Amino acid sequence: MKAKTLLTVVLALAAVTARAQQEETPTAMLFETYEWDFGAIKEADGPVSHTFRFVNLSDQPIQIDNVATSCGCTTVQYSTEPINGGQEGELTVMFDPARTEGRVFREVEVLTKDRKNYASLMISADVEAIPMGLDQIYPHVLVGNIKTNAKRCNFGYVTQGDNVTKVVRIANLGNKNVRLSVETTGTRNGMAVDCPEIIGPQQVESIHITYDVLRGKKYFGMARDTIWIVADGAKSQEPIVVNALRVERFSKDEDAPKPVLRIEPAYVEFGEKAPGKIYKKTITIGNTGNADLIFRHVEPMEGTAISIESGQVIKPGKELKVTVAVTNSSKPNTTTMGSINLTTNDPTRPFRELRLQVDTK
Repeated sequence: MKAKTLLTVVLALAAVTARAQQEETPTAMLFETYEWDFGAIKEADGPVSHTFRFVNLSDQPIQIDNVATSCGCTTVQYSTEPINGGQEGELTVMFDPARTEGRVFREVEVLTKDRKNYASLMISADVEAIPMGLDQIYPHVLVGNIKTNAKRCNFGYVTQGDNVTKVVRIANLGNKNVRLSVETTGTRNGMAVDCPEIIGPQQVESIHITYDVLRGKKYFGMARDTIWIVADGAKSQEPIVVNALRVERFSKDEDAPKPVLRIEPAYVEFGEKAPGKIYKKTITIGNTGNADLIFRHVEPMEGTAISIESGQVIKPGKELKVTVAVTNSSKPNTTTMGSINLTTNDPTRPFRELRLQVDTK
């Protein structure tokens, strides 16, 4: 067997295994793996890279047209030449660890020109940062001499009934004690904040943020909260933004029946349209699993709409034709991005974001 033919078979077999774990099942573009962990790396050593390989299992050419990354620290090299059926292709993902620390995750979304094939690739790494002083470690000014290392605190998935705590670190770069307090958006989402009352000069303290997520239909989907730091009576101009993805508790039994959400396409592009109008398209949302798929929470962001509602059910092996809509900007030569958040009982990835894009002429 020729080397290239053997590689195709190996990639195809690996892709069949991986596709069960991939949040979106593409029709042709199947990767040998959808995740890559760089492991422990040092910021001082500079960028790292990994090549993701895939096979076109269809009998038609496919052409990579759009690649989007979740952060400017991640770039992708790829060919836009058509890849015939049965041939292999590849994308090289480069991650620059500059100004990052600890465990990091970055997503790469790949879309073909015909908009029929979509894949989401994930890279991760444990970054050892370059030793720095307080002013560099805590670059974000909150109020006065109080700075923080992060203006966002993302909890990721939090199971209903669980109590999860994360820490945001703050530093006092001044030369005197500062009295601290916080103002928040309240406890409607189950968030509580424990903040030290005083922080000394050139000291670092921790703000403990806890989500105690209740059980019930009202407590699915993304929880969004904000925290303002008050230092010696002065309130921070910008808040620390906090969010959590609230999901149900899933069975640990690997053989238990489970639904599988399929969205085609997951990235909806409307093209160039006249400004200030509402545009609609039909997509397919299906259940390729062996248990009922339940939409626990459907949340269209501002300027978007979708024709399914919270509580809707799709039976195993069934699919729906769903209408999505986005309101275009009234300004010419702009791009309007919209999103619709879907929380389901699919245990593989219970939270999905459906993205919409329309350009003004």
